[in-house]
Amino acid sequence: MFLAIRELLHAKFRYILIGVIMVLIAMLIFIISGLAKGLSADNASAIQNLPADYVLLEKDVENRITRSVFSAGKLDAIQETNGVETAVPLSVNMTSASEKGSDQKIDVALFMTDVESMLMPAVTSGQSLTATGASELILDDSMKQEGVNLGDELKIGGFNQTFTVVGFTEQSRFSHTPVAYVSSDALGTTDGKISAVALQVKDGNMDAVKNQLSGNYDILTKDELLKGIPGYSQEQASLNMMIVFLFVIGTFVLAVFFYVLTLQKTDQFGVLKALGTKTSYLIRNVISQVVLLSVICIGIALGLTYGAAALFPNDLPFQLNIANMLQFSTVLLVVTVIGSLLSLIQIVKIDPIRAIEGGAN
Repeated sequence: MFLAIRELLHAKFRYILIGVIMVLIAMLIFIISGLAKGLSADNASAIQNLPADYVLLEKDVENRITRSVFSAGKLDAIQETNGVETAVPLSVNMTSASEKGSDQKIDVALFMTDVESMLMPAVTSGQSLTATGASELILDDSMKQEGVNLGDELKIGGFNQTFTVVGFTEQSRFSHTPVAYVSSDALGTTDGKISAVALQVKDGNMDAVKNQLSGNYDILTKDELLKGIPGYSQEQASLNMMIVFLFVIGTFVLAVFFYVLTLQKTDQFGVLKALGTKTSYLIRNVISQVVLLSVICIGIALGLTYGAAALFPNDLPFQLNIANMLQFSTVLLVVTVIGSLLSLIQIVKIDPIRAIEGGAN
């Protein structure tokens, strides 16, 4: 480590250039991962945060909750199924909302369920829906950016009545639109049709539940339901592929840099070997350099990424998750060390006599 630090201090400009490249690569990885996380939440946070073990849909609708339609009258039979602890109806409709007296429409995803059920979200401002509140609704707080406030009256497409905004919640988006939660008492206008049933299953009873219900319904996990959201899988796959390519590109770029630096130091390594320095010591020196430089650069990139995130507009779907950031940081450190292995091979091959004489290795 002593030799590694001395060399970093001696050739500051050279290592600063490498460091800048590492910081930029790491920042790009972190920013794209933040976009992937943000777009995922913007597209499906209402489903990701759904407090249910499984979701039951109509048969053969390709896991798309917006295509699933069946009678709410079947709910009792589902609830009485052996192994089912709780069964809550959920109706999902893509529609629009407009303020009373205004022609401007805002796209919303309408989630209709029982007022006192587990599917009702926690309210961050205002109040929850009341038992008699068939004309009340809770909105995702992104609607505030559209100028909607508590107490506003909204006209929802497909309904003749006017709804009053009584509360706001967080992280409730579906298909890149804000979710509006309405009491299932409003289902009368949809002839008692529901889109899905959220299930809580007793421990160890899932196989029995599937045997009883899978003949008439599709029983999905939340991950399977997410894949049925249009564009969700393709969107995430594209961004994840970009992240993978950045790791690969970063590995090759840094490998070439460290290899060239090792070639430039062939004479010095040859002299050290001639003086009795073990090859293992020189290898540890290079690895220490790579690790030290990587840790510093990744730390700088993390700080700059969080600083950049604070400057992004509020409507940009961008989220930084500390667990993901640490995971990507670890992977970047590992691939950087792997990329430096090319230069380690060169160190092993150095002949002290030829290096001192200036011969080509």
